[in-house]
Amino acid sequence: MKLVSKGVRLACLAVIVSTLAACGTSEPASAPGLRLAIGNSLPGAKGLGVADQDRIDDTVAGGCVTGVYTSLECERHTKASAERRAELAQR
Repeated sequence: MKLVSKGVRLACLAVIVSTLAACGTSEPASAPGLRLAIGNSLPGAKGLGVADQDRIDDTVAGGCVTGVYTSLECERHTKASAERRAELAQR
C-alpha cells in the first residue's frame, strides 16, 4: 500500500530544507533584535587593556555569528584583535 506519492515526499523534503536554510540565515530585523544579537559589551570599551579587547571581541563575535558582519569583516577583525592582543602583551 502506497501511503504518499513520490512527488508529495519530494515537496515535503523541499519545504523542510528551505525552512531549515532560512532559519540559519535570518538576520536581526530591528534594533532590539540587533542588540540581542550583538550584546551590550562594547559601550565604554576603549581597547586599552585585555578586558576591553575582550569586550570588543564579544561584540564583534555576536555580529559575526548572526550575519550582521560579513565573513571578510570578521576575518579582518580577528587579525586586528590578534595584533592588538600582541601589543598589549608587550606592555
